[in-house]
Amino acid sequence: MINRIGDNMLFCEFIKRIDYLKIKGNAPTEISGVSDVSYEVEKGSVFFVVKGNNTDGSLFIKDAVKKGCVAIICEEEVNIDLCQIIVKDVKVALSQGCRAFYKNPQEDLRIIGVVGTNGKTTVCHVLSKIFSRSGYQVGVMGTLGVFYGNNSVETNLTTLGSVKLYKTIYEMVNFGVNVLIMEVSAHAIEQKRVDGLFFDALIFTNCTEDHLDYFKDMHTYANVKKSLFNEKYCKYMIVNSDDNLGVKILNENGKNVITYGIENPADVFAIDVVVTKNGVSFVVNVCDVIYELQSKLIGMCNVYNLLACCACSALFGIKVHQIAHALSKINPVEGRADLVCEYKGASIFIDYAHTPDGLKQTLTSMRNICKNKLICVFGCGGNREKEKRRIMGEISGKICDFTIITTDNPRFENQDKIIEDIEKGIILVSDRYLKITDRKIAIETALKTLSVGDVLVVAGKGAERYQEKDGVKTPFYDRDVILQIINENGG
Repeated sequence: MINRIGDNMLFCEFIKRIDYLKIKGNAPTEISGVSDVSYEVEKGSVFFVVKGNNTDGSLFIKDAVKKGCVAIICEEEVNIDLCQIIVKDVKVALSQGCRAFYKNPQEDLRIIGVVGTNGKTTVCHVLSKIFSRSGYQVGVMGTLGVFYGNNSVETNLTTLGSVKLYKTIYEMVNFGVNVLIMEVSAHAIEQKRVDGLFFDALIFTNCTEDHLDYFKDMHTYANVKKSLFNEKYCKYMIVNSDDNLGVKILNENGKNVITYGIENPADVFAIDVVVTKNGVSFVVNVCDVIYELQSKLIGMCNVYNLLACCACSALFGIKVHQIAHALSKINPVEGRADLVCEYKGASIFIDYAHTPDGLKQTLTSMRNICKNKLICVFGCGGNREKEKRRIMGEISGKICDFTIITTDNPRFENQDKIIEDIEKGIILVSDRYLKITDRKIAIETALKTLSVGDVLVVAGKGAERYQEKDGVKTPFYDRDVILQIINENGG
C-alpha cells in the first residue's frame, strides 16, 4: 500500500519505485504531481528532464522551477538549488514515476495492446464493440482518440506519452473500465512510453514500410515492434502467421502464442472468403470451432483484422457465436474503407491509407469490388519518409484506372515538390493521371469523371478533420468536402 496525503504522495514512497543512482539536495516531504512538459508543471510536482528528438528538457528546467516544481529527475546533474534525482534512463524513470503516482492503475483492469503498421485502429474498434456487447466496460486509446463511457478526447498521438497514459488509465479505472484496448505505436515502444505496462494480450497485425524517416531502415523498425513481444511484457501473443515478422515472433516465443492467418497454418483461420462492396463473409475456424461470419467491413485486409479480433475475443472466453453476432452489427471504422455515399451510380470511399502497403491493400480491395473504373485521389504528408512517395505513386498507377495526385498535409515542405515525388513513381507505369495541388479541386475533378459502376477512393487522411501547412491546421474533412461538392451540384 502506498501512503498518501490526500491526492499527494509522500516523496519517500515515490522514490522507492524509481531506479535512481543518487539524490542531490534536500528532498521534499511530498509531491503533488509528475510532468515532463514544463508548461504543465504545477506547484509541488516533479519535473522529468526528457531529451526528445526535437528539443531537450534541460532547456526548460528554469521554467519548471518557476512554476513550482519541488524536484527534478535527470540523467546528469545541473547547477540549480533544488532536489535532483539522478537516473540512468530518464524515460524509464518517467514510466516508473507515473505508475507509482497514479497508483499502478493497470492492476485494476486488463490491457489488450495492438502493434503493427496497418490495422491497429480497426482491430481496436472491432474489439471494443465485441467486448462491450459481452458485458465488459471498455476503454479505447488510439489514433482516433481516447474513449470510455460517454467520454471522448482527441489526441495527437497514436499512443499517449507516459504521463497522460497513466493518468488516463487511472481515470478509466475510477470510471469502472475493466478492459483497456490500446494501439501501441513503434515510436511509443522505442521512446519507452509503455514501459511498466503489462499486457494480458498483445496483438501483432503486420509490419510493412513506414516511418523510415525516424527508424532509418526496416530492420530497426521491425525489431522495435518485435521487442515488445516478450513474456516480460505480455501474457499472450496473438500474431499474424502470414507476416514474416509474425513468423519470427512465433519462432522466438513458441508458448503463449496464438496465430491467425489465411495462407499459412494458424490456430484461427478463414476459408471461403467472399468480398463485396457491402462487406466480407467467410467461414472461421477458431481453434477447431467453426462458424460462418459476416461483416460490414470491406477488403481482405479486414479479414485479417477480424481474425485477430476473433482470436483475442476467444482467448478472453467470449463464445464464437457471440463474436459472430457482434461482428455482423459493427459498422466500418470512420475513415477506414468508409463508404461516404453513392453518386451517379458510383461508390465513393475515404480511407486512411498513407503507407505503401496500406494503399496497396485498400486499392486491391476496391479493385475487386469495382465494376467499372477505379479512381484514386491521394497525396503524401510532408516532413515524413520521402522514399515511400514514389512507391505509392507506382502502386496507384498499377492498380487504378486513373489517379489524381494532390496535397495531403504538406507541413513545412513544398506541396508541389511532394506531388512531383509521387509522380516519379506513377509515370513509370501509367500516363493516366493528373496533378492538382488543391485537394478540394482534386476531389471535385474526380467526382465529375464518375459513371455507373465506378469506385472513387480518396485516400491518405481518413477521419482527419484538418490540413496542416506551415504549422497551421485548417479545417478539412474529406467526407464533408465530398458531400458539399455533391450537394452543390444537385447530387
